Amino acid sequence: MPDGTALHLGDYLNAPAGPGLAATAYATLDRADLAWWLTHWPDLHAEALAQVTHRIHPTARIHPTAILGEDVIVGPGARVWEFTTVRGHTVIGPGASVGFNCEVTNAYIGARSVLGHRIGINRTLLGDGVHLSANVTVAAIHLTRDMTRPDRDAVLRLPDGLYRCGTPRFGALIGDHTQTGTNITIGPGTAIGRHCQINSHTAIGPTHVIPDHHILSPATPPAHHGRPRRKAPRY
Repeated sequence: MPDGTALHLGDYLNAPAGPGLAATAYATLDRADLAWWLTHWPDLHAEALAQVTHRIHPTARIHPTAILGEDVIVGPGARVWEFTTVRGHTVIGPGASVGFNCEVTNAYIGARSVLGHRIGINRTLLGDGVHLSANVTVAAIHLTRDMTRPDRDAVLRLPDGLYRCGTPRFGALIGDHTQTGTNITIGPGTAIGRHCQINSHTAIGPTHVIPDHHILSPATPPAHHGRPRRKAPRY
């Protein structure tokens, strides 16, 4: 990345406020740089697993047909619904809901965020109060000759130059209270600000950085490229 270029996670999401993760690295999430966090995330999560009192909080509700990996942390009041798989270094925040037939891998899901039906996210960070409707997919690697060995680093286009994420495996950073319609594709390598709206059938390709309070809609069919336009802030 260019000298001085940084992407602070705190510009997109808040650190978890509840006591469950207060003693872990997740409590400083908003102070971290994206590339640094992506590089150290597996180790930071492993440390968090050893520090939390409840890996799955007693008030969380996990459907019997859901599959949770041994390293998943689930906060109080969270829900995981039928036929969903959650694995890897994943945190499901307080009051969050992961809907029917989802696949969540190596993700951070902020408090009260909702994943609707048939959501697929990988190596992605969601802020608080995010709502992803049905059939939203976040891709984590670029298309290559051998998808099992990705070698093209994720890159974001910031106003002051290219920002290299330091890894070929990064889906998206989605800010607090962003809302989506259905049948949406995001990434790999996308940053979406707070309070954005992504309308149905929109595709947001690699390297895109979307500012806060923007509405994204599909281009004239059959091409589906995100078209950001300014949305009035809500106070």
